[in-house]
Amino acid sequence: MPKGTTLTLLAAGAALLAAGAGAGAEEKPTIGISYQNLAFPYVAALQKAAQNACKALQVECYEADAQNDTDKELRNVESMIGKGIGCLAFEAASLEASVASINAADKKGVPVVQFNGKAGGGDYVTFVGSAQTDSGAKLGQFLAALHGRLGKPKLRGIYLRGVAGQVTDIARNDGLKNHLQTAGLAGKIELVEQYADYDRGKGQSVTESMLSRDKNYDFIVANNDDMILGALQAVQQFNLAGKIHLAGVDGLPEALAAIKGGQLDATVFQDPEGQGGGGVWGCYLAMRGVKLPKDILIPFTLVDGKNVDAFVAIADRVYVK
Repeated sequence: MPKGTTLTLLAAGAALLAAGAGAGAEEKPTIGISYQNLAFPYVAALQKAAQNACKALQVECYEADAQNDTDKELRNVESMIGKGIGCLAFEAASLEASVASINAADKKGVPVVQFNGKAGGGDYVTFVGSAQTDSGAKLGQFLAALHGRLGKPKLRGIYLRGVAGQVTDIARNDGLKNHLQTAGLAGKIELVEQYADYDRGKGQSVTESMLSRDKNYDFIVANNDDMILGALQAVQQFNLAGKIHLAGVDGLPEALAAIKGGQLDATVFQDPEGQGGGGVWGCYLAMRGVKLPKDILIPFTLVDGKNVDAFVAIADRVYVK
């Protein structure tokens, strides 16, 4: 279960339920949930957590998958608004283009709770999620520690980016590079960047292509675990296991297992229960007039062999088997 402010939000919702939901509550509340792309394992985990929250609250939830297409995202949102939803739980696919969906809900008087992916504008009630720049900063912390541990004057590595222009990828890139700059390591850690669309197969093929031309890398970091798991396959094929250090973001069960097995150095864990479930709880409370903070932030955690066991149980609850 999420910690901190999100736990407070959940407790407030439980109190409302116990009190009969309060004055002005809808008899049959409905919530629309828009996901950026359910093909991503982390987003699928968000969906499972959101569905669990809908069941716990006994509310009707309409769901839609934007498939990373903001035109489709807008059509989906307009369709759910047409069904009479009382609130929109919205995971933005784009920093800029997704604002159109928030504006569409605003025009119809439908409150919006953003979760996980945050658009850069529009009028919304609250954002339940994590500051994605912090996940990049955690990757930067991993690289800073690696630089100190290896003792080389300069490290050189592959940086696998997600989808070009996508909100989360931009934020993670900014967080990583800002951390290296602040730590005085921008000139000591060289990043060779390639986009791999958050996809495991592409992460593998891009890494294979790069390693076939040059094997002189100290590390590979990726903006999600799917890409780093693909990169791991390529590293193993080139017999470079143990020579190239690897870290990703999300905390997928396979990544956690690879850390336990010593094949992967680290991942940056983000909490799908807190974000996916929290988006639905936020909507539920917003429909009942509860005033929520503008941001309900759930921290990222850098996970390695020392603390991995603590995060396996969370991942096992919400990731689709």
